[in-house]
Amino acid sequence: MRKTIMSGLAAAALATGAAQAQISEFRLGVVAHDLARNIEDGVQISGQIVFDSPDFLAPVWSPRPYLYGSFNSAGNTNLGSAGFLWTGNFSERWSVDGGFGVAYHDGVRDVSQLPPSDPDRIRLANSRALLGSRFLFHTQLGLDYAVTPSVAVGVYYEHFSNGQILGQGRNQGLDEIGARISWRFGR
Repeated sequence: MRKTIMSGLAAAALATGAAQAQISEFRLGVVAHDLARNIEDGVQISGQIVFDSPDFLAPVWSPRPYLYGSFNSAGNTNLGSAGFLWTGNFSERWSVDGGFGVAYHDGVRDVSQLPPSDPDRIRLANSRALLGSRFLFHTQLGLDYAVTPSVAVGVYYEHFSNGQILGQGRNQGLDEIGARISWRFGR
């Protein structure tokens, strides 16, 4: 967990310093964890910092860079990611966003290296998602309602998976759905 937090802080410092980007939004959420298989216990507490889109991203519809962290309440898989969000408003108060990024996790990759009768192999195979790779793709889709110009509430779905590209073998992935509150700064 310490590695995940330190990696996230380093990525945040690098992204902020390199791009000298303004923060456009901060999101705090509660996420139902591992919905597809329901093998990992706990809920996730998530935080996301969304930056203004830099000018050089205008040719690809001005996505906003983000940093994301998700921490499990039962000590299972924690995740950190960085990527891009594309946001569209379809009314004065309603917006939808979709995102794509790369995540790093501290969960279980695989148990095939352990003997079949090993108690740890059996316990992990029955209680943890086997993600196959330390790095995963992170996709997300969200719907938000602006309560005020600076506060929004929303729901979102996210999926973490190696896609058999970032890892070989296991790829159980994680599907999650959550609710969030967002504080918007000058958007």
